[in-house]
Parts: sequence; structure tokens; C-alpha cells
Amino acid sequence: MFLAILFAACAPKPGPVNTEEISAFENNLTSVVSFTNDPGWNIEERMKFYGVPGASIAVIKDNKILWSKAYGIMDKETSEPVTTKTLFQAGSISKPVAAYVALKEVDNGKINLDTDVNSWLKTWKIPGNEFTAEKKVTLAHLLSHTGGLTVHGFLGYSPDLPVPTLVQVLDGAPPANSAPVRVNKTPGGNFRYSGGGYSVMQQLLIDVNDGKTFPAIAKDLVLGPLEMTSSTYDQPLDAETVKLAATGYLPNHEQTKGKRHTYPEMAAAGLWTTAEDLAKFAIEVQNAAAGKSKIISKATADRLLTAVDANYALGFGVRDRKGDVYFGHGGWDEGFSSEMVAHRDKGYGIVVLTNSNHPPFISEVIRAAAKTYNWDNYLPTYTRLPMDTTLFAKVRGRYRNGTDGRITITTEGDHLYFKYLRAGRRELFKISDSTYISNEEDAPLQFKTLTDGQIDLVIYDGGNHGGSHPMVKGNEMVPFEHLLAGDFEKALKGYQDLLKANPGDFSIAEENLNRQGYEKLGENVKLARDIFKINMLLYPLSPNVYDSYADACFEDGDKKEALINYKKSLSMDAANTHAKERIAELENVPK
Repeated sequence: MFLAILFAACAPKPGPVNTEEISAFENNLTSVVSFTNDPGWNIEERMKFYGVPGASIAVIKDNKILWSKAYGIMDKETSEPVTTKTLFQAGSISKPVAAYVALKEVDNGKINLDTDVNSWLKTWKIPGNEFTAEKKVTLAHLLSHTGGLTVHGFLGYSPDLPVPTLVQVLDGAPPANSAPVRVNKTPGGNFRYSGGGYSVMQQLLIDVNDGKTFPAIAKDLVLGPLEMTSSTYDQPLDAETVKLAATGYLPNHEQTKGKRHTYPEMAAAGLWTTAEDLAKFAIEVQNAAAGKSKIISKATADRLLTAVDANYALGFGVRDRKGDVYFGHGGWDEGFSSEMVAHRDKGYGIVVLTNSNHPPFISEVIRAAAKTYNWDNYLPTYTRLPMDTTLFAKVRGRYRNGTDGRITITTEGDHLYFKYLRAGRRELFKISDSTYISNEEDAPLQFKTLTDGQIDLVIYDGGNHGGSHPMVKGNEMVPFEHLLAGDFEKALKGYQDLLKANPGDFSIAEENLNRQGYEKLGENVKLARDIFKINMLLYPLSPNVYDSYADACFEDGDKKEALINYKKSLSMDAANTHAKERIAELENVPK
């Protein structure tokens, strides 16, 4: 009780509103790269551009909430406005808050970061296999996504669907709509994002607290002490609280089925919150880094913000920008996107919550804060120089980019354009006598003339040499270019040759081709189907490739071929619930 009163007394609150300052922020939205003297974009105009119904923002300065403000509407049908008390699903920002709960239990002595989590799990345990025989999964592995655990993320459950228990989620058992959470690579290796790992952590916290619910544990250890009074991991919300909840909207602007989904995977995706509450949490982490936390020790805080692999620490992404360290996390649930970012040492940051799936808008808002409040080394800014069109004829052409990529340089009038094979084109702007940059990526590039007169395109990513990209001579094509040209057989041979020459080449990795197929599925079904078919022919022993190809056939209206391949996948993986559901659906379709 004393601890709760102490936090209530010192909990940070929004300061007095400076309308001119807020107006400057609201008109400072910008692209990834900012050019001096270019006007910013207006926040309401960008919401309309992306189709974002509502947003809630809290700005942090000097380790306090400087101001918070709401924009737009929480529901298109009622046009009810968003307020600073409107609840949003935080998506994966649930993870760092849940990690903080776990770290509090570390300091309480109930668990530790470096012991086999199966020693505490009671209701469910991580099944042993050849990977866990070599090394055990620890809490540090779960929090840093280095445990080798499967299941990237979760879809949630619309109100018309039964909601599984956490154990059913962990086992991928009906009515769960996700695969079983299992270890399929040696723990302690490279970062691989796993919402499944955080679900294991959720069960661990329940078990070490004798079956107490996860929302109650989180409230007692973190949400309550931090005065995050609007936040809860309750799934679903009760009838009274749901009145404060925004309605979610998908990337195509359609309403999330049933307005919002239920996530039994609470630690991974289940936090309902406000921008002000998450700002309180970000400030607590800043205080922890300075040794001023009332929840976790300085030693635990140091480990919390120390990157383990791929700029990810114990619940947070951590990025060193020329000596300025920022921590944060993004979130995506069905119909909700969010992001929190803050400087570890200098007391500033921002939280942005939206009831739509348009992260680029959120990134623009964060950059507006960086620009308005002069965040150190966060927003790359350059001066745009006049273009030299005499260079254009020399640099136009195609350039190598790995074994299955190309970069194309084109011109129109006095405009210079850059295009990756699988992406849209970007305009390039001159920033020095020899250097150009797009406003969409902080990766300056230069055209260099080699001794034989050929042109080499050099890209500097984050200030580092990003590799050489020599100009392509003649009509030489990579496999994906053959796919784009509609020549499946030449593409297949090209991929087979790449696999034979280097089986470890990422361009022909099963997971990479699978990702490319799903990226194209919504815009070009035939191309997606061809990519999945290539993957199926390259990796005939994988059940996943047949399931993915079946998805493309299903979307293409080829139900017969879809059914054949769903059955093929299921015969190889009896736990494939997605295939089971699609087979049942297809076999009930009138012939």
C-alpha cells in the first residue's frame, strides 16, 4: 500500500499546454530523410491520406509527459471522438510491459534470467527435442527472442469465434488459430521474433504465482505502481470498460471483424492502454536506466536495455544512433498499430496509438517530434542541391543487387529515380557533388566510374559501406525477372541453379520465398502463385510450401488445386489446423 501511495505522489502528469508548440509539431510530419527548408506535413492531412480514423499521442520531455492530445474518431459508425482516455490495443508493445513484470519477479527472487524455464513451468512445459537437449531455454532467451521458439505473431479471435486457453495456444490445439509453440533451433542463437516465446513467459508468470491471472499479476507489479490506471491485460474487456475502447480498422480501411479481437496471448499482444499510460511506462524505463526505478534494480535495468542480438534487448529494441541510445517497440493487432520510442538518457520520447494498421503514419508522427524537439541524432537532415542532368545518360541502366535482385536507375526530365526489383521507384536528390539520397531511406549512394569505364553504384547504409552494385551488361536476367516476364521455366531453372551453387543463399531460402509470395498475394495472385510453386519445387519435403501454394490457389479461385495441396500439407503435418479448416471449408462447397 505504501509503495502505491508513493507512486501516486510522483506519477508524471501532462504539463501545461503550449498551443504554439503543439501546432508546430502538428505541421512537422516528414519523410524518413528530411531536407532543410522543406515544409512539413499536417497531421490531420496525413491521417486522411492514410485513412487513419483516430490517434492518441503523448510527448515526453525532461522525463515528464509534456502534453497529450487525441485526434479523429474512435468509431466510423458513431463518429465518437477519440479522447486521451480512449483505449487502444497496444499490440506488441504489450511485450516490453510484460517483460518488466517478469523482471520484477526476477528482483523478487521468484525466477532468474539464466535458468531453464521448465524448472518453473508447471501447467505446461516446453517439449524437449534435439535442440533443447543441446541447450535449455531461459527467461533471457524468451525476452530477447533468442530461444529458438516458433510462432511469430497472433491473429486474435473475433467475437464469433471460441477463444482458446493459453495452454491450447501453446500446443496449437483447437480452437487455437496458431501453430504449436516449439523449439526448432538451438536456444541462445540469433534473434528470431517469437510471440510464442512471450506466451511461454506468460504461462511461467502464472505458474510461479500459483495460478493467479496474468492481468492481476501485471496490475500488482507494474500497472498499479506506475499509476497506469487506464491500462489492462484483460481479454476481452468487461462491458463497462469496452465503452472506452476504439474500434479497429484494417489496412484496406475495413472494420476489424467484431470491432476488435480478443488475444489470450496477453503478454505478447493483449494490452489495452492509452498514450499517457504508456508514456508513464517509458518514463519509468528512463528512470530505471538512471538508477531511479522503484520497481527494478539498477543491475536489472542495465540488462533490460542491453542488446542481445539484432539491436533487441530484454523486451525492447535498442538503437545506438551515433552515441545517442533510443529504446522502443512497435505494435500491430488486427485494426490497431502503435509505437513507443524514447531516449535512454536525455528524458524525451513519444507514444503514438492508432486504431488502424498504417505504421508509416506513425513513423511520420515520431519524426515530427524528433524535428520539433531537436532529438539528437534521430532524424537525418540534408540540404538539397540542384540536379546535374549531364550525368543522367551515363548512369541510366540496371545494376546488380545480390543473386536475385536488380536496381534500376531511370530519368525523366531533370528527375532521377532509383528502383529495387521488388519495390516501387524512389526519386533521388543531390546532396553533394557525388552523392544522392531518397527521402524514403537514410542510405546515401554514389555513382563511381571504374578503371574499365564501367559504372559502380555504391550504397552507404547508416553511414557504412553498403556494398558495390556494378552496372549490368546486356540483357542478363535474374530468376525473379524471368518470373515478372512470365517465363516460369527459365525462372525455375535459375532458382535451381542458385540452390545448387549455394544452398545457403538467402535469396532462395524457403522462408524468404514464402514471405515474398505472401507480399505479392494481395496485388498479383498469379505472381504469388508462381513464387509459391517455385518454393514447392525447391523444397518438396516441407509441409509449409504446399500450404502456402494452396493459399494462392484458393485466392486464385482454383479450389481443386487448393484442396489437393492442403491435403498434401496436412498429410505431412497433422498439426496444421489452417489446412484442416480450409479442407473442411472446401469439401463442404457444393460441387
